[in-house]
Amino acid sequence: MTGSWFGSWSSPFSGHSNGGGTGQALYAPLLLLKARKFALLWSLGSVFALLGAAVLRGPSKLITTPTPGAAVYLCSLAGTLYAALSLHSTLLTALGAALQIAAIVGYIIALLPGGSKGIRFVGGLAASAIKRTVSGKTMPI
Repeated sequence: MTGSWFGSWSSPFSGHSNGGGTGQALYAPLLLLKARKFALLWSLGSVFALLGAAVLRGPSKLITTPTPGAAVYLCSLAGTLYAALSLHSTLLTALGAALQIAAIVGYIIALLPGGSKGIRFVGGLAASAIKRTVSGKTMPI
């Protein structure tokens, strides 16, 4: 597998001893070392998942009413792929992947009942606590 496109890190049988089946746990540090490769493969997986959804539901249903969150996600997906494939920039690729995660989390929270209002409420509580802390007023306990 050393000559594959994914490299030797993608195969658990690449000639390295993994200590008795703990190879999956040892991949976690490689996310930091091979962040661009991970983000590229993850983004390509997202593209194929979107294409699969378009085939099953029909492309017109996915395109007719795009939400701002979907537009942010698609732009971050395209930006991640561009940064990884064309620019070869690990920093921009990681930034695009972080934006993808934020867009997905925001979309999932918006789907939950009371999700958007709950996030605004918790954000307001956090902001007021930070303002009290910064202004020197202590919070009653």
